[in-house]
Amino acid sequence: MTGLSLLTPVRFALTVLAVIALTANLPAQQAPAKTSPATAKPLRGFKIRVSSQASGEELNQQTDLWVLEVRFKPLRLISVNLTDPKTGKKTKQLVWYLVYRAVNRPLPFKGDPNGVNPENVFDPSPGKPLFAPEFTLITNDNDSQKIYSDDILPEAQAAIAARERLPQLKNSVQVVGPVPKATPVDAKQDNAPIYGVVTWKGIDARTDFVTIYMSGFSNGYRHVRGPVPFNTLSQALAQGQLRRTTALWNGDTTQNWTNMHDLLETTKTNLVKRQAIEAASWFFVVKPSASGPPAGSILWRKTLVQRYWRPGDAIDQDEAEFFTKGPNDEVFEPRWVYRPEAAPLRPRAAKPA
Repeated sequence: MTGLSLLTPVRFALTVLAVIALTANLPAQQAPAKTSPATAKPLRGFKIRVSSQASGEELNQQTDLWVLEVRFKPLRLISVNLTDPKTGKKTKQLVWYLVYRAVNRPLPFKGDPNGVNPENVFDPSPGKPLFAPEFTLITNDNDSQKIYSDDILPEAQAAIAARERLPQLKNSVQVVGPVPKATPVDAKQDNAPIYGVVTWKGIDARTDFVTIYMSGFSNGYRHVRGPVPFNTLSQALAQGQLRRTTALWNGDTTQNWTNMHDLLETTKTNLVKRQAIEAASWFFVVKPSASGPPAGSILWRKTLVQRYWRPGDAIDQDEAEFFTKGPNDEVFEPRWVYRPEAAPLRPRAAKPA
């Protein structure tokens, strides 16, 4: 056998191996780069959207106001083995969680329709320009209320990130950081969207009504006094101690803030509503000054609130049973509200300054 006849099979085999290698590598070279699920479909599963919104009164009172657009997925449950930090033992526990996505949107400056200068041009916003969310879950059943702060649960967080296919999910500590640059609503891509998850454990399985308060998604604030009778506000207005544009609220969580002008106009045209207005007690916004917060006022912060209803079941809890509609078909829409940061132990009367 000649040298050529000995080398040919070897060269042939090497050629075949090279072709196979090239063929195997070709699809990988031509295939598009893989993207994370959040990049490919950033809004998948985020069924509830709360727009970035502010009234003209808010914009005039606080010139540095920012409000994030928030989307969140349905409230869900997951069973996870959690480690007891004291004993090191693992136990299976049921964790409630909410996944959210937040984007900073620009707010249009509407200006004061009455031509009044901004109410507060001296007092800086009470708080750093950081996104630092806080979540409070409140259950209400048979006049019994329980309050739960969110828990940092790394083991549950990892399981949730895998389940939701969102590896970039951050807990309430990891997510703290500068507020991203505002992205116009019509932009093709959002600037630095925030993906977060909030978790709770030990929730009473018998609960029927759940309310979640989400603060830190806006730096909006108000200095508030009250509650006081409507007659007290009317007298203050007559004495020049109160403006017709002063924001007011009657404490009903199903109603929004209004102002003195609108209430007075309503009392002129609707007798039934007039009686309700005069019978209610009212919270009212007071003007801050360069010297500090007004005496006797409480700081209220702009907060996002979402309610849920579920048939309580201590034996078989099902995440599909969280409804944003009540048992009487009342719809629980997410709402921006103002909520006191701290409140006195006992309610007391407050007089307008």
